[in-house]
Amino acid sequence: MLMIHGQEDPNSGTFPMQSERMYAALKGLGKEARLVMLPYEAHGYRARKSLLHVLWEQEQWLDKYLLSDEKPAEPVAAEGVTQ
Repeated sequence: MLMIHGQEDPNSGTFPMQSERMYAALKGLGKEARLVMLPYEAHGYRARKSLLHVLWEQEQWLDKYLLSDEKPAEPVAAEGVTQ
């Protein structure tokens, strides 16, 4: 999971700490995750440098996970959940 978050996000539903906790939880479970914190950015990104960096991060992530020759892991259903 790629997470990109503005360090100055004042939105009470999306404080940066929540992304940090999600990242730590995913890594703790051995999952692939990357957290990018954009300095001086709020809930929406405005600086040209930030926007270019977001695009670069997304391209790198998509190239790595969509263009690689590796087969994706098979999904595992949670216990008690039917698909």
